Amino acid sequence: MIQIQRVHPHFAVAITGLAVSADMDQADIDRVRQVVDDEAVVVIRGQQAMTDDDQIAFSSRFGTLQKSITLHREDTERRMRRDELTDISNVDASGGRMEANDLRRQLQLPARLWHSDNSFRSPPGLFTFLAARIIPPEGGNTEFADMRAAYDALDPAMKERIAGLQVRHSLGWSREQAGAPPMSESERANIPESVQPLVRYHPRSGRRSLYLSSHGRDVLGMDEAAGKALLRELTEFATQPEFVYSHKWQEGDLVVWDNRTTMHRATPFPEDRYRRDMRRTSTEDDVVAIAA
Repeated sequence: MIQIQRVHPHFAVAITGLAVSADMDQADIDRVRQVVDDEAVVVIRGQQAMTDDDQIAFSSRFGTLQKSITLHREDTERRMRRDELTDISNVDASGGRMEANDLRRQLQLPARLWHSDNSFRSPPGLFTFLAARIIPPEGGNTEFADMRAAYDALDPAMKERIAGLQVRHSLGWSREQAGAPPMSESERANIPESVQPLVRYHPRSGRRSLYLSSHGRDVLGMDEAAGKALLRELTEFATQPEFVYSHKWQEGDLVVWDNRTTMHRATPFPEDRYRRDMRRTSTEDDVVAIAA
């Protein structure tokens, strides 16, 4: 029997009693989709038996899957056999723990900044599905911020100020902020910048939300310094504790979230002692970027 429990006053719920598989009933898919539309973040507990193929098949029922951007990095080895899987781990192909200075881990540093997945792509990311296979006994929470509640809490003058503004998003910019390696030649050729609205309207819930991300480099039509200051001000406002849910992972968790209405960030864990194996799939949005 499916049970749903709220884990934050504004958003985020946990579901138990649901087994994710490649041949799930459409009624269960529709129910999960409705809960994601309503709550933005959904934790599906107890998915230890879920395989990579199950995860990919389940995710594909929510839209067109995006391929991992790690395919455009020629100087690293991919552990995942499927192009739709992104490896969010410190585990190498042999199952051992990677060192923190490994290039593959360095490229994951931007995940510690508040962001919306694939906001630099066109179409951007819509839903993210992150599965926990191996969890360290301490640290490594993922924090989520409700961008709908944050938008609702803005004063009318700020809402008027930001209406219609557009933001340039760049993977290179978030890499620079995080102190991560720069984009490779292949990445620059295959992952150009995108332009996204600063405020988004959710067609199924009817709510508006801030669309912010560490990938957001500047605001079109504004002085660069002023645009960056505005994005920083809004990000600080939207990530106040009242808008944030910190998810403490359990093995077998599958967390689904809507990138249009949330931001998230990874938090550190003792990488010198523990392994962490996380696997991500994402669907693409049904709208393209404003400009490239």
